Formats: sequence, structure tokens, C-alpha cells
Amino acid sequence: MHHGSRKSGSQSARQRRRIIGLSARDEDRLKRELRLTTPSEPWVEAQFKTASDKDTDGGKLTYRYRDPHVFPPGGPNTRMIRCAECGVFNPPNALEHGNCLDHAEHHQGWGRSPSALAIEALRKLNVELEEAPLEPEDSISLREEISNFKIKRGVRKKDAKR
Repeated sequence: MHHGSRKSGSQSARQRRRIIGLSARDEDRLKRELRLTTPSEPWVEAQFKTASDKDTDGGKLTYRYRDPHVFPPGGPNTRMIRCAECGVFNPPNALEHGNCLDHAEHHQGWGRSPSALAIEALRKLNVELEEAPLEPEDSISLREEISNFKIKRGVRKKDAKR
């Protein structure tokens, strides 16, 4: 029995999707590095893009790449400043003498935050916190929660509108 061979220019070969650019492993490594100096996960995610194209045979190509020019999201309009000590972006009101409040030496009334200390300790053990994806609340549940809060506080409807 003779089987026909597939030619490289066949229909099935052209329709195959090829993914080029960053591998999943490279993207994961880059994200781990970026989390060290990025204030939040959305700011990390904003730097990774996907684009589609076609190769010379008409096959689909998917590019996964990092665009560092989108960081920080919003550009200079964010007015965020990097801490001189740790390199993490912070809002201007969270810096003293060029350092964030976790690293400000002469700040009165603040100490290192418990979460910053815990994250630093975990990083020394090469452990990262994993973020749990949470579904956003629906507006009905949020209104119900607000209403229950007002009832517990004894806020009347006419007082709440002021």
C-alpha cells in the first residue's frame, strides 16, 4: 500500500500556526525579573504584547514580545518615580529624599511595612508570592454589601445622600 506524501506547500502545512518570539519560559523569566522593580502585576502584564502576521506561504504567525516602551503604563503622565534604593516605581508622595518609605532612613513614624519584610524574606529563599485570580464582583453584590454596611452603621438614606 502506497501512502501519498505531504508536500511542504500543502494546504495543511500552510494553515498551521507558528508561534515565534518569546517562549513561555522566556516570558515567565522576564516577568519574574520585572516583578522585582514593578509596583503591580498589571504594570508587568502591560509590557507583553501579541501580534499576528502571515508567513510567505500564508501560514499564521503569532508573535509574543515585550515592549518596554509602554512602561510605565501612562508614560510620564503617571509621575511615578523609582526608589533610589530598590528601584521600584512609587508615587511622588511615597518618597523621601529619593527613597521609598520602606527605605527612607530618616522617616519619622514609619517603619518597614510588614508586607515588605515578608516579601523580602521570601525572596531570600527564592520564593515568590502567587497571586490568586479573583473574579470582579458584580454591581448587585457590591450595592448589597454597601447597603448592609450602612444598615450596620445606622446610616439613613437621607443622611447617605449628603
